[in-house]
Amino acid sequence: MTELEPHGHAAHAGPLAGRRILVVDDEEDIRTFLLAVFADAGAEIAEAADGTEALAVATALHPELVTLDLSMPGHDGIDVFCELRRTPATADIAICIVTGHPEFRRVIYDRAEAPPDGFMTKPVEPAELVRTARRILGLADRRAARTVDTHRA
Repeated sequence: MTELEPHGHAAHAGPLAGRRILVVDDEEDIRTFLLAVFADAGAEIAEAADGTEALAVATALHPELVTLDLSMPGHDGIDVFCELRRTPATADIAICIVTGHPEFRRVIYDRAEAPPDGFMTKPVEPAELVRTARRILGLADRRAARTVDTHRA
């Protein structure tokens, strides 16, 4: 899926209505689950199955939020995270780490790049996933509003 897609009637209502989310995970069943949760909450969704695809889709579509698995073959999630943070065109995208390896928390937070906006350990509960996404997107909205206000002054 290389474009953000609203799904059915859910795209018009729900706690994430109109929000653009990219789900990155190499495990198809997990990716499908996360996509379904976000679609049911009204989000416009896109997906990537590996790090290379994730960078391409994030650059092309500029979602508001990326959920990112860290343990992927090849271009892993840590590399993707760092690249998204370092690239000016994607540095403002909110990132939530969703991993089955809680021990990676220290690895991702002990980096020179700005930390992720959220961190969840698999398995995730649908309601908690939606709450976390809403919190992250709310923070991103406030950060963007402050940036606009700063530029007006």
